[in-house]
Amino acid sequence: MKQKLFVISMDAMVREDVAELLKRPNFRKIMEKRAEVNEVCSVYPASTYPAHSTLITGCYPKGHGVYCNFSLQTHSDGVAHWPVESSGIFAEDIFSAAKKAGCTTAAVYWPITANNPNIDHVINEYFFYYPDEGIRVEEVFADQGADAAALSAVRENLRLFPRATAQGEPTETLFDSFLMGCTCSLIRDRRPDVLFVHNCCLDSLRHKGGVFGTGLPAALDRVDAWLGDVVSAMEEAGVYEDTNFVILSDHGQRDCTRTVRLNVLLEQEGLIRLSPKETVYTWQAYSQSNGMSSTVYLSDNTNEKLYERVYACLKKLQATGKYGIEKILTKEELAERYGQSGPFSFFVEAQEGVRFINDLTGDAVSTHPTVGAHGYMPEKGPKPIFMGRGPAFREGAVLEQARLVDAAPTLAAILGQTLPDADGRALTELLK
Repeated sequence: MKQKLFVISMDAMVREDVAELLKRPNFRKIMEKRAEVNEVCSVYPASTYPAHSTLITGCYPKGHGVYCNFSLQTHSDGVAHWPVESSGIFAEDIFSAAKKAGCTTAAVYWPITANNPNIDHVINEYFFYYPDEGIRVEEVFADQGADAAALSAVRENLRLFPRATAQGEPTETLFDSFLMGCTCSLIRDRRPDVLFVHNCCLDSLRHKGGVFGTGLPAALDRVDAWLGDVVSAMEEAGVYEDTNFVILSDHGQRDCTRTVRLNVLLEQEGLIRLSPKETVYTWQAYSQSNGMSSTVYLSDNTNEKLYERVYACLKKLQATGKYGIEKILTKEELAERYGQSGPFSFFVEAQEGVRFINDLTGDAVSTHPTVGAHGYMPEKGPKPIFMGRGPAFREGAVLEQARLVDAAPTLAAILGQTLPDADGRALTELLK
């Protein structure tokens, strides 16, 4: 039988989680005889969508084009503008490589995979629903490229799709229950040669209660149970022993107890003007948070005087020591140091324990109980993981360090392919 490739991204899983997961039966069954990297360096900002685009292309953000989780949005319309369409990724991806290798492909909740022509069965990441508008969940997935097999998996697991709670918010773990159910359905019914899955349980937990909060053991139990469901589906389909099983992640998180509102400070400096309703009326500089960094845009990137004014303003705010600014990086510095490029002028990196948010009003700085955040420089904090087990991997092989850009070339090598656009390299030390 042809070797298969199963890749699951456990969003915000960090190296410190591995020892705990090895105490649990399903993770231990899968990964006891693993090959792995001890320390993986993510991309900047260390955020979900840039990182996941890197994981399937092997490129830094300037290569694949996804520079932040969101594009610039100065006016709130009540919608979270996550990128959705696969056409927004400019580099060749692992699904294209899989097709060249003659593989069938599937993706469940992997970011920015909508209408990817190289994915046979796609259930694009979708966290929004319309409980009062009569829009069927299946229609949304179909609009994003789901074929009949993917829609069958959706319907089979629709009982797990979250509905609004009394507070009007979804229960994140049920999104993961739904997507893991869909994953198992596709394995049993379609046996795809290449399957990529994105699970957000740990990321959601850490955002709410800190990196190593009290809810972590129960969350790791859920992760282990989901992995057990996947193994059971593979065994039922008769593909487990022929599957290269890869568990990886996109970024870590760090604890924060202070929040800084950079736009409040920019408004005080006259760079943002608010309407009587406290919405943006006009702006010359605007800060959009990545968590523990923030992207700063100018209304006119060609205006050198405005650039110098904003740069001087940011440096002045940094010099006070009050506003949680550790470093200010220019576009040129970002391109050289982190392979980052986009329609911005600066990134502002937060100090330890500080996160940025986009609010236009309120206190410039506030304190609160511990929450987790990411989006910081990738050399900081707990690191993401990369580990694999299966017929292509060398049992017990260990690399001390690698980069997130190395993941996709390594996965392509398992398929006998290369990714010519990639900035990373295949980690052949881990492979047979």
